[in-house]
Amino acid sequence: MEYRRILAMGDMHGHFSRALSVFRKVKFDENRDLLIFLGDYVDRGEENLRCLRWAMEMSEKPNVIALRGNHEQMMMEYYLMDGEGNSRIWLPNGGNLTKLEMDVWIKKDPTALERVLKFIANRPLYHRILANNKEFIFVHAGLKPGIALENQSDQDLLWIREEFYENYTGSAEVICGHTPIPYMIPDKYDPIRLPNHITMIDTGSFFPHGRISCVDVLSGTVYQSDADWK
Repeated sequence: MEYRRILAMGDMHGHFSRALSVFRKVKFDENRDLLIFLGDYVDRGEENLRCLRWAMEMSEKPNVIALRGNHEQMMMEYYLMDGEGNSRIWLPNGGNLTKLEMDVWIKKDPTALERVLKFIANRPLYHRILANNKEFIFVHAGLKPGIALENQSDQDLLWIREEFYENYTGSAEVICGHTPIPYMIPDKYDPIRLPNHITMIDTGSFFPHGRISCVDVLSGTVYQSDADWK
């Protein structure tokens, strides 16, 4: 199918009002556009389950793909492992806020956790598409350089940072979230495109002045959430 736009939306981290703000600007057409969420719907915000449930609902629409982020991975491991071992890292990384919301939801609906875990487990870790004679790869964190896409580990797809940004030499255009741009460039809340075919669109949704960004990779058009801190 030839899409009018191929849209990638960055990390929400529990900021549903910002997510809805940018989505309204996009005016997504589910019959003509492709929309890809890059993961990290939960943690660090105050509307974690609103973001997660919205991603669950949207993923059922035509031409919407919701990837798994490392925060959904941590959340799934926490519940599957009863908070033991490495799964303990979820709570101090923003999961404490999501868990409080989940506790309330589970009391109201005992089937909620099962549905959430099934949704997370079924999320793809990347999406590849050819358009305009270019190859585009959408992934939460990035790719380990020198490794074929189909041989990438879950760990790298969900967690990699500097090794990817500094050493990637592939010809495919890679669109990723995961690392907030303000961590790399202080006070910058816009997507950036690196010289080695990497577009980073995590624009710090959970920062006081952060935004959620959505990029049309075909035209380069950038949509951003409102400056709701003013």
